[in-house]
Amino acid sequence: MEENAYITAIAAGTFYLIASYRLLRLSRRTRERPELLLGLYFALSGLYYLVYNSPSLLGIDQWPLPIGIAIEWTYTIGVLPYLFFIRAVFRRDDAWAGWLVGACSAFMLVGMTEATATGRVEPVLDNPWFFMEWLGYTIPCIWMGCEAMLCRQGAKKRARIGLCPAIVANRYLLLALFGGFQVLACFADLYWAHDKAGGEAVSMISDALLGGAEIASVTLLWLAFFPPRSYENWITERAVILPTPMEE
Repeated sequence: MEENAYITAIAAGTFYLIASYRLLRLSRRTRERPELLLGLYFALSGLYYLVYNSPSLLGIDQWPLPIGIAIEWTYTIGVLPYLFFIRAVFRRDDAWAGWLVGACSAFMLVGMTEATATGRVEPVLDNPWFFMEWLGYTIPCIWMGCEAMLCRQGAKKRARIGLCPAIVANRYLLLALFGGFQVLACFADLYWAHDKAGGEAVSMISDALLGGAEIASVTLLWLAFFPPRSYENWITERAVILPTPMEE
């Protein structure tokens, strides 16, 4: 059963890499920065999930410490373009957003640097450097969900009077849900760390929750950036059927 949880996490990594490939191809065509930043985040996250979870499937207890440190740094570095993506899309001109990006980056880089220096890179509750890094990658997920939901509210109102395509309003909803599932994955990390701190075997539930949340996250982003024509038609038809405020 525990092996199934690791397979779920590896599946999440595979989804990330596929999505990153599509986004990076899109960025080459559009020459736009947001697609590039999100594609880099997905690429490094996918690599992290695949390599981190490989030992269990290969019959290895764990990677040697130097490889483990390199794996953790892969994810830490990957969160940086995610932060820049959020600011570029939602708060390009707000000074406070720049300070938030800097603070989250500092949390992650300082946390991982100290964890590397002490050799304690595993997420455990009695490691203060893990908490510092955890804050660094959890705050962006909360930020993403909040910003997308705010944009969703405005776009939904405009869509109902024909000033905004329904698919655009839906895209913000998908981004908000993406942020929500990312936050869920972050708290699954804490549950995993709780198991480690208690000296117990890693819980199948925490692994499955983490992998499932990541797969859901990538699926939502896929629908947001590469929606099938059938999905676009369904959203458009549903918006037409819904009554407008005047009809209500």
